[in-house]
Amino acid sequence: MPHVVFLRAANVGGKNVFRPAQLAIALAHLDAVNVGAAGTFLVRGKAPAATIRSEILARLPFEAEMSVRPVREVLDLVRSRPFARVKLSKDLRGWVAVLAGPPRARPELPLSMPAGKPWSVRFDRVEGAFALGVWRRSTSGFVFPSKVVEDSLGVRATTRWWETIERVARLIEG
Repeated sequence: MPHVVFLRAANVGGKNVFRPAQLAIALAHLDAVNVGAAGTFLVRGKAPAATIRSEILARLPFEAEMSVRPVREVLDLVRSRPFARVKLSKDLRGWVAVLAGPPRARPELPLSMPAGKPWSVRFDRVEGAFALGVWRRSTSGFVFPSKVVEDSLGVRATTRWWETIERVARLIEG
């Protein structure tokens, strides 16, 4: 079954640096495609998630955390059009956090950070293995959606902008 791989905290702030395009080449036997610089890969081969995970870990120069999700979950998410009622722009961006496991807490949502106005991250909902919300450009500093999700749900997560998720879906659909 094809999968989508989301590395956590890769190529961020000069830490966990690697070359995603080179990793995709090394994973050619799995028919892997690199999507951007943050460690997102579409693996079109029929390998199980555990095999994909071990193949990637064996080739990275650091200890990586990752979520490996079946492509159907990503396609279902995109087809649900979760941001259909939001006018996204460079100042208001949709984000998706891929959860590393089931949430340990269930906070009342939506949740905005910093609390009150002007908020920078709004955490709207959890759909299966994904947390979703919007990020708004703010003069009060950058708030990382992953931190809001992890603190709220008590589970590790890795975040991608909505346009990256849409790009993955286009690659899946060919």
